[in-house]
Amino acid sequence: MNHFVLAGLAVAGVLTGSALAQAQDVDSNATGEPAAAGEAAPAEAATPAPPAPAPAATAGGDTSNAVADGVRFRFGVAGGAGFFTAASEVGTAKVSCTYFGADLRLGAQINDLIGVYAQPTLGYYSANGSGGLAAGGLLGMAVVADATFIDRFFVGAGIGYTVYNNPGGVTPILRVGGYPLMSRSEQKARRKGLMLGMDLRFTSLEGLKTIVMPTFNLGYEAF
Repeated sequence: MNHFVLAGLAVAGVLTGSALAQAQDVDSNATGEPAAAGEAAPAEAATPAPPAPAPAATAGGDTSNAVADGVRFRFGVAGGAGFFTAASEVGTAKVSCTYFGADLRLGAQINDLIGVYAQPTLGYYSANGSGGLAAGGLLGMAVVADATFIDRFFVGAGIGYTVYNNPGGVTPILRVGGYPLMSRSEQKARRKGLMLGMDLRFTSLEGLKTIVMPTFNLGYEAF
């Protein structure tokens, strides 16, 4: 009888130990490392990624949208008024004249600084009194080179030939002026605007002293 009791106690002990081992396995599955990894995952997802480093600025700034300077067509038109005195080389005869006319400028703007162009001129002058030159038309042609500074001011010089009614002669010319209203194209090398300027002509005519004629001009320029 005692043998049966001991055998029963042994079986009960084995079953109890097996049950405890299974319970420990279940607890370890419920609270083990996989669960810890699952809890850590949201923390990693919540951490924002570091921002990408900003690209380094190029020396001198971004010039990818800058318009390249270069050769382009030069055009201008203007009207003006002036005056001059025609005096005879011999004696005291002289006449004061008032001039009104227009001129064109057709040529090439080499770059933002330098321009070269032909300047034809057509006008009429009246003579106040009688002297060495009668009233009549004026026709001239000159070749001029000028320089433009800071897009606003220009100076130029050239050489041409001018006919006063009938006599004509070689005419050096000086130009100076500015662009009080000016705009620059964003697509190509081109400026345009209002031109205010003065031309000064020196013409040598046979039988007359050198004629010095200033003209004051208002016009449009594309350069």
